[in-house]
Amino acid sequence: MSDKHLEGLTLVQKRLVKAYATTVLGEVRTVEDVKPEELQPYVELEIAEREITVLASE
Repeated sequence: MSDKHLEGLTLVQKRLVKAYATTVLGEVRTVEDVKPEELQPYVELEIAEREITVLASE
């Protein structure tokens, strides 16, 4: 999986996005719970990237 959708983020922000995406997919929290709010679109992109990867591997 490529991280091109996370370009421009710091390493810490990238890790936060990946962690938030995992918790959203695990239904522990929602995208609206993501703080700082400017990371919300990146979390949505990360989730979409993971879903695409799963579909492509089937």
